[in-house]
Amino acid sequence: MDTTTELHSDSKTILVVDDESSVLTVVKCMLESGDYNVLLASSADSALRIASNNEVAIDLLITDVVMPDVQGPDLAERILVLRPELQVLYVSGYVDSDLVRIKVLHNKLSFLPKPFTPDGLLETVKRVLKGPGSRMFAEAGGAMY
Repeated sequence: MDTTTELHSDSKTILVVDDESSVLTVVKCMLESGDYNVLLASSADSALRIASNNEVAIDLLITDVVMPDVQGPDLAERILVLRPELQVLYVSGYVDSDLVRIKVLHNKLSFLPKPFTPDGLLETVKRVLKGPGSRMFAEAGGAMY
């Protein structure tokens, strides 16, 4: 399920990457209720294709940490090469996994555990979008989870 929608120029655009189409659908509805433009990708290849399109502005990447074709932090690094100004929010239902602990929480990257409420997602997105760039944030050692 890889889709783009008609974008509203005054709204922030969010690229959501998750291998579960039902999660993509629910997160899209939640974000659109907050007046965000939403781009969806169900694979790393699709996400990279969208991110490499310079005609589309993307303000935030929301990526699942645990996916079959790539780990979320590895995908984010590849996308940040293309778009270094991008903010990143990691989500996962596997909060106790070594991958989440070592690659996300240990590095104090922005994280939201699944399941989350619409209000929880929208509040976290707003906070992440207001913060410093993802790379600067990780290097500065700030915490946002």
